[in-house]
Amino acid sequence: MTIELDGRYQEPQRGLRRAVVLFSVFVLLALLTAFSVRADQSTPYIPASAGVVLQLVPATSDPRVRQFDQLRSDFNAHPQDAKKAVVLAQAYIDYGRSTGDARYLGRAMAVIAPFMSEKTPPIPVLMLHATIQQSRHFFQASRDELAQILKNDPGNPQALLTLATVAMVQGDHEVANRACVALTNNAGNFMGMICTASLRSLSGKGPQANALLSYVEDPGPKAPPAIKSWIEGLMADNAARMGNAQEADGHFRKALQLTPGDNFLLADYGEFLIDQGRARDAIELVSNDRQSDTSFLVLVTAEKALGLPQAKADMAEMDARFKSMDERGDHVFMREEASYLLHVEHDPKAALDLAEQNWRVQRAPKDVRVYLEAALAANSPMAAKPALDFVATTHLNDVQIDPLIKQLQTADVRADASSKSVAGASLDASAAAVGSRR
Repeated sequence: MTIELDGRYQEPQRGLRRAVVLFSVFVLLALLTAFSVRADQSTPYIPASAGVVLQLVPATSDPRVRQFDQLRSDFNAHPQDAKKAVVLAQAYIDYGRSTGDARYLGRAMAVIAPFMSEKTPPIPVLMLHATIQQSRHFFQASRDELAQILKNDPGNPQALLTLATVAMVQGDHEVANRACVALTNNAGNFMGMICTASLRSLSGKGPQANALLSYVEDPGPKAPPAIKSWIEGLMADNAARMGNAQEADGHFRKALQLTPGDNFLLADYGEFLIDQGRARDAIELVSNDRQSDTSFLVLVTAEKALGLPQAKADMAEMDARFKSMDERGDHVFMREEASYLLHVEHDPKAALDLAEQNWRVQRAPKDVRVYLEAALAANSPMAAKPALDFVATTHLNDVQIDPLIKQLQTADVRADASSKSVAGASLDASAAAVGSRR
């Protein structure tokens, strides 16, 4: 790709335009009726009335949906053409990520499946498959496929960016840094600065991250809205971690203006609003996105925080959605479910158990936070040691996390003092008993 000297974006030559629309967390959509199906799956489900919603389908007024027909027709006419398969599968992936509808990830996998069965899948096909694996939180599988791509094409920008993204989510900053350096060398300063800024934001260097992102915040008129929105979202998260709430709010708003209805942004902004004591604003933000599990979770959390009467019914539906995910073997939402158990269900022990399971998979700031919160609420400060060690090693700074660390350290000291006091009292009692026998 080419980058102007001032760091502005120019149209990439190797498909990087699609590559940069990568986010930390991608959601799966549970069907609204899953919770009402009987345990005996052999018994057909019969709706109680014609008004029962079985499935939400995308509106044909959406130009992306209308484009599917054209792309499918083109691919069906040339089923051996890997390039046409990649175009169709990428359209499905982009739509699934934007809306949070995981069915489109499945459709994308079905399109590229014949090419994945080849002894040596084409690199673009393998790249899409690695991206889907990332979205499903099969991070090691994704990294294995990315390693295969980079072995044959060491400078592949999309593979390097995806590897850096996965490594950051897993807390593997060393690998992420190497990928960012290689990305800079192969794709130019524009992508390199974004990658490096993301890593520095996670390494206690928020001001440096902000300076780098500010430099590329206006990537020029040729940049797609999704890229501009992505940068604004990164700046919002970085500002929030540094405690600059007003600045973060402005970046979130800009991002949503560029990509209205983006599923990831809605959930991220909604969680931020709840943190800022703006639960009503969070409800207003996601009220029209109830079909998305992450947006619905924001809605339920905000309703519970405000003590609204509809919270009870929505909690029942959220419980059913999580149960449906468990039955399907989906473990993408462990962090979100741990937060739900802690802040909505008020079950700190269950929340801590799930946070510990989630820690084995991913270690982004929000994963750190829910782990520490659950350990505090469960009165188990020692359980948080893996997360505390991680923060000490990576130098992560976050205004939501820093106070938790101090509280856990204080609780740990008190627990240690109490343990020593109990032990001392026990020794004194034993000595007294021995003396009395004499």
